Amino acid sequence: MNCEKAASINSLVLLDTEIISRSASETLQWAEEFARTLESGSIVALYGELGAGKTVIAKGIGRGLGVREEIISPTFNYILEYEGRLPLFHADLYRIEGAKVFRAMGLEEYFDRGGVFVIEWAERVRELLPPETIEIEITPEENGAARRIKVTRADP
Repeated sequence: MNCEKAASINSLVLLDTEIISRSASETLQWAEEFARTLESGSIVALYGELGAGKTVIAKGIGRGLGVREEIISPTFNYILEYEGRLPLFHADLYRIEGAKVFRAMGLEEYFDRGGVFVIEWAERVRELLPPETIEIEITPEENGAARRIKVTRADP
């Protein structure tokens, strides 16, 4: 499936699908379309190795929500907030050791803030994620530029 087809898929299908993106720009476009299906309270957990494209997806989600600011990786801030059609809360947990630190920092409150909460390196807090979390796994393909993007609901 390419990104042109992704734009016509309804949100129910998007919650259980897999696509191949052939470039960062295709990934950005897909994420922008995907964001248009998100509602207040949506939690999006991003999984993938370093450089897989988690921040590219976060940027696309921001664009799809109408965020005008440049979306940057909040690695050293842990979380950044943006205004759009819905508020976007973008967390990067690369430097967080686990759920205990996440809770101690008060980041669990973002589950109930009413915007869209996008979490990079979500595996660090997987046990805390609510059942309605949308999980996106990004896997680089052998050719280097392509990415396999799998979207599913978290197990309840």
